[in-house]
Amino acid sequence: MWKGICLKDPELRSLAGDIPGILLRDRAPRTVRKYQDSFQRWHTWAESKDLCSLPATGQEIALYVAFLLRTARTMSTIHSAVYAIAWAHKKAGKKSPTEHTLVKQMIEASRRIVGLKPVNRKQPLEAKHVKAIIVKFGDGNLGQLQIATLITLGFSAFLRWDDLSKLERQDIAMENDHMKIFLVKRKNDQYREGSWILVARSGKISCPVKLLEKFLRMGKHSQQDKLFRKISHTSNGMQLRKSPLSYSRALELFKMQISSIGLNPSAYGLHSLRSGGTSEAAAWGIPDRLIQRHGGWRSEKSMNMYIKETHNTLLRVSQSLGL
Repeated sequence: MWKGICLKDPELRSLAGDIPGILLRDRAPRTVRKYQDSFQRWHTWAESKDLCSLPATGQEIALYVAFLLRTARTMSTIHSAVYAIAWAHKKAGKKSPTEHTLVKQMIEASRRIVGLKPVNRKQPLEAKHVKAIIVKFGDGNLGQLQIATLITLGFSAFLRWDDLSKLERQDIAMENDHMKIFLVKRKNDQYREGSWILVARSGKISCPVKLLEKFLRMGKHSQQDKLFRKISHTSNGMQLRKSPLSYSRALELFKMQISSIGLNPSAYGLHSLRSGGTSEAAAWGIPDRLIQRHGGWRSEKSMNMYIKETHNTLLRVSQSLGL
């Protein structure tokens, strides 16, 4: 980037040395590592063919895509390479060769040759399922109540497991007609500003706020405690330990509860909570803007991936025709 520019001032040279590290922080560390690994594979291949990996030409990237197509089973292989090459050129201040019309045609053709890998998405949980779990386990022991609360909170606040696992007691604020949940960090929160999610009191037996309040009383949480934790069996009954609940254990207990209400546990996962709440809100006709805000999606396209239309919702299309 600084080739041909003479920086005589020591401070300017030092600042120039800081820039590469700063530029790498515009994405999550895991994303950066993924891009770096993919670009390194392209660099190694290009070097073996006496090609320049950066800057590269559109024709050279088209050749690399053709090479990948010989062994690629899914489009993710092609996409990872193309995205990484584009990212590296952007960081270097160069025009991306992936924008070349030849590369775009190669990518489009790859979709037909390789085909898009079928996405095995878990079924979204429905509101009636969550209500059945609350009725069955809401008055149970601490362990049963914890999982019922986790399910209800994930469903009503559109939370990922990553969100649920990081929640602490101090992130919850109770109000007269709702509760506020503060997420310090979300997957899509690039600038780490945090966000508040509001969940209303319903006054019903299935009220998420009422259920969480009951769990907090029984769990005796302090402000810095993780919300969902491992459980110890003592002579005085069940108690929450300091260590957080693991994903594998949470999934196991979740499947036990949904199985007990007659659902096939293999068809559901913890992501069924977020997709289920989102699908339910969409079925009720809640504006996309509000659903997107509640779930923290940056784009409508991302949000729509979580929505599965219900049978009754699909029927509304033809019912609206008045025939």
